[in-house]
Amino acid sequence: MTPAFRRIPAWLAVAAMALLAACSVGRLAYNNATPVVTWMVDDYFDLSGDQEDWVRARFERLQAWHRASELPSYQRDLKDAMARVDRPLTVEDARWVNTTLRGYYYRIVEHALPDMADLLVQLDDVQARRFEERFAKESAKIERETARGSNEARSEKRAKKIADQVEEYTGRLSGEQRNLVMNRVQAMIDVSALRLADRRQRQELVVDLVRSKPAKPAMIAGLKRILVDTASWRRPEYTAAMLQRDEELYRLMVDLSATWTPEQRAHVQKKLRTYLNDVSSLIASR
Repeated sequence: MTPAFRRIPAWLAVAAMALLAACSVGRLAYNNATPVVTWMVDDYFDLSGDQEDWVRARFERLQAWHRASELPSYQRDLKDAMARVDRPLTVEDARWVNTTLRGYYYRIVEHALPDMADLLVQLDDVQARRFEERFAKESAKIERETARGSNEARSEKRAKKIADQVEEYTGRLSGEQRNLVMNRVQAMIDVSALRLADRRQRQELVVDLVRSKPAKPAMIAGLKRILVDTASWRRPEYTAAMLQRDEELYRLMVDLSATWTPEQRAHVQKKLRTYLNDVSSLIASR
């Protein structure tokens, strides 16, 4: 149940994504997320020893909240998803999945905003530069990878990636099913350039916020604007393009689901049931 959100350059947004990702790979990853998240944050900021302990303690507190308050929602929604898969899927079902996953993300980030602000406020100049350089290096790598190859090759790569992701849930697709996915994805609006521009704009906003070193209330407000209230700064053409792409993906998923064999539908149910069992075990172990 891993959402496909863009990477966010702030430590607890990274932590939030780690929590969500952990739910998709099992109880072991979730229960051992603290050292992984601490390492990720250190990689961005080059933390001191005291700061590492601080991050570890704050993340453990975030995870305790998440286990108690969010995992029951995951449990209910997974049961709902299994019921939806039992019948022919609709575009509204596909929208529900996207909306539900985004809701998880935004709730975690909003809950974590005070801790995010606390960390960014205490960064020294060396750590702030490390953050800028680390994030710029990551962005440059993404841009190089996105620009690699011809337009046709990049389009085929995107289509293959989505087809492979679909097969993680359905099991192997038939030749006709895979062609359906490949052809439809390759015909979709290409948002790559707009996404890169959006990432650069977000990077500038975050860097400016870190450089300005505002007091905690202003830091929280700035982070919320950047990470949650994106309509306040995002280019409308990017928003429109993403909405169009989402709708195209919804229709693809509905049309593909109409071709599922009984075995493929059972495979999807099994995948969802595995997630449900993991979430239920995590809830029971708190």
